[in-house]
Amino acid sequence: MLLVGGIVAVVAAAACADVGTGPEVAAAIEFAPFAFPSVVVGDTLRDSLGVATPIRAIVRNSAGDIITGARPTYLYADILRDSALRVDSSTGVLVARAKVSSGRLAARIGSALQVIKPFIATIRPDSVVRGTDPSALIVSLLPDTGRARAQGNTTGDLSVRVFNRQGTTTTGVNDWLVSYRLVKPANPTNDTTRSTFLVNENLSPSIVDTTGSDGGAARRVRVRPSLFPAAQGSARVTDTVIVEATVRYRGQVLRGAPVRIVVPVIRPASQ
Repeated sequence: MLLVGGIVAVVAAAACADVGTGPEVAAAIEFAPFAFPSVVVGDTLRDSLGVATPIRAIVRNSAGDIITGARPTYLYADILRDSALRVDSSTGVLVARAKVSSGRLAARIGSALQVIKPFIATIRPDSVVRGTDPSALIVSLLPDTGRARAQGNTTGDLSVRVFNRQGTTTTGVNDWLVSYRLVKPANPTNDTTRSTFLVNENLSPSIVDTTGSDGGAARRVRVRPSLFPAAQGSARVTDTVIVEATVRYRGQVLRGAPVRIVVPVIRPASQ
């Protein structure tokens, strides 16, 4: 599942195009990262705080410098196939008309340079629920070195699902951001030197996930067993980590959020 900050802009130029070298002559074009991984049908593209945000292309000269006065043209590249997305050609304001899983947005400058990037239109999210409760984490792998021990000192998925509810029907909302926060032990900056911090399925530090096709998202908690739970001699110690998952639309927290997930963490008795 793809976090939004990891989307990479792709630069594409027409084959064999001659490009000038002047400081105001376009030599390359790329998309800036989109404000959000998807747009809701019937709405415009918004950032994580709910602020309407256009798509934007960056134009560079042959030295790699940004041409601040460049005026790219924006368009929905699949307009001959459908009309799922509408893009204002000059401002880059994007509106979704229908659900689409792989719409392509384009930006052009001049007659030789164009960049294309995929985009998704999804249904409106209105609620979030907790997934399967993870089992207790038994911390016993010391010294805490190597990938195998890191995996052993990490909780299972702390999962939630984002839905659209119509009467008795619930449909998962794909490509929507879910933000996680460690409440206990508190770690507001997700500092990896602390006793606990949030990670993704690859054990890389991460506090945001993007929902899959079923509306599901998940993060895990990595525990430093030398720091948590605090040892009490040779006795068995049980403590908990508490995580909150929050989902928003138009800046408002969805029904059911924040989802609070509690996981027992056990330090076995030592001999």
